Amino acid sequence: MRRKIIRALLTRFKQQKQKANDNSLKHCLDVAHHMLNKTKYCFLVTHGENGWSSARLVEPIIEIGEDNNFTIWIGTHRDLRKTEEVWANPKVTITIENAREGANLVIYGNAFVETNLTIKKQYWKGAWRMFFPTGPKSEEYVAIRIKPSKMEIVSFSKNITPEPFGLKSVVLVNRQDKWSLG
Repeated sequence: MRRKIIRALLTRFKQQKQKANDNSLKHCLDVAHHMLNKTKYCFLVTHGENGWSSARLVEPIIEIGEDNNFTIWIGTHRDLRKTEEVWANPKVTITIENAREGANLVIYGNAFVETNLTIKKQYWKGAWRMFFPTGPKSEEYVAIRIKPSKMEIVSFSKNITPEPFGLKSVVLVNRQDKWSLG
């Protein structure tokens, strides 16, 4: 009896979510921006040695501009593995999860290591001084700029649940700074 009740409740929830589903470009971009604005940490995945992926938790700085385009910045040390891997292969992946909202966002893009002092100052967080005592002027400090080219998004709380229900993401593609559904 209990299983039947649970199954009925899950079926009803699924039907309500399917009815409210909104996979429109505007809605998906709005939810992606919402997630980006709320994230404190995300995973940066680079291409490592011997074909293995390298993932690490990073604290991003998100810069959202006009036309729904955005840039992700990560401050780091120039001699760390992630920096060396970006120099070797600029194709990276960023993953963001929001368990409270039942949402995840995967961003694919190209990364560039920035050593220009003006840029380093612009994308600096004071808390990083414990790693770089001389601040953004440090020769060791670099900023990694990530320009997204593709995103995958699912959000149960924001009704982005394409079929098969919750098992597939909505894909967005950025071509020449213009997002479209992929």
